[in-house]
Amino acid sequence: MTFFNDPTLLLIVIILGVTVILLQLYIESRRKPRELPRITRTLLKCTKCGNVLEIDYEEGDFISLVKGKCSKCGAPMKIQAIYTIEVKQPK
Repeated sequence: MTFFNDPTLLLIVIILGVTVILLQLYIESRRKPRELPRITRTLLKCTKCGNVLEIDYEEGDFISLVKGKCSKCGAPMKIQAIYTIEVKQPK
């Protein structure tokens, strides 16, 4: 009697193989680091005195957009940078 002629043994081997593959995929998916949530920030810089202000990003913001006035000297503030930062979650 050969291995491939016995349907019961063949079925057991197939079930064990599928189980091992599924277990490996499950363990691998649990091991991947989860991506931390991010928030988008906008950096404003005064065109006159250089005062810098970081605010929340708003739709339509782009680099060099004049947005608001400086709180120190009243000159226009331009968007200098737009970037994202990770939100640290408490453990």
